[in-house]
Amino acid sequence: MGFNYFANVPKNQTTFDVEYVFISLILARPNFKRLNCMTQILRIVCISALSLLTFSVLGQIRRDSLDFQHRVTSDINVARFVREISTVNDSSYQVTVKYLTGESFMTGMYLDPSLDVAHGQFTYFYANGYKESEGRFKNGFKVGTWKRWNFEGKPKPDRFYPDEDFVKTNRASKPAKFPGGMAALQTLVTDSLVYPESAKAKKIEGTVYVTFTIDATGEVSQPTITDGVHEVLDREALRFVSSLPTWQPAAKNGVPVDSNYIMPITFDLGGNDDEENSVPDKGTSN
Repeated sequence: MGFNYFANVPKNQTTFDVEYVFISLILARPNFKRLNCMTQILRIVCISALSLLTFSVLGQIRRDSLDFQHRVTSDINVARFVREISTVNDSSYQVTVKYLTGESFMTGMYLDPSLDVAHGQFTYFYANGYKESEGRFKNGFKVGTWKRWNFEGKPKPDRFYPDEDFVKTNRASKPAKFPGGMAALQTLVTDSLVYPESAKAKKIEGTVYVTFTIDATGEVSQPTITDGVHEVLDREALRFVSSLPTWQPAAKNGVPVDSNYIMPITFDLGGNDDEENSVPDKGTSN
């Protein structure tokens, strides 16, 4: 600003003469109104940058690929889910898990970045889009009333979980147990699993692997196809698992806990006595 004074400087006079610069600065009076405006703009820019920085830290999103047991994996051949973790603050993490096809599997809040302590409202979904269950966690335990629905979207009886601290004992951990044992489960498979007629007509066979959770009250929840055969057989396998009765829950240090199972359900047209076989393959406590 104000350096137009040098326009008429003699040719043999340098424009960097201290005297001329000094005079020029005196003649070019500062525009205080413009300076105030620039100061305000600079202040707004700084505040905006600080806000964006804060948002980027608190609102950052991490995405993970998960296998059928919800373990983080980088192998696209075993990935079954995509998980998004949004940092709400230093003690709140919003989590959304979706199937690779885009349908929701779960939404909920955790207190820790390792996602060990569920705390807040949770909703679980079947692969067909219907809600599976909905309720609240408190410090890692289900509390209050949980709404439940079957695979067709019809309401199931609510479950109530007391809002209290569990008393731990020194008893050893034990896995979940089906009422009557594995023999009773095999009988239920034989009596209740239905081989779809359309699959029979097309001679579709194979073993469908279903992962599911036995929660701390013994209820079956979150059935998911781990390794499918055909959508018709997969759908029947999910229907069967979602209709299983209440189990005796797993326990760790005397406290009922959720546990995960993988159940292979075989559809066989070979004329064997046991056309459909189903035996829990693996169970783990959380």
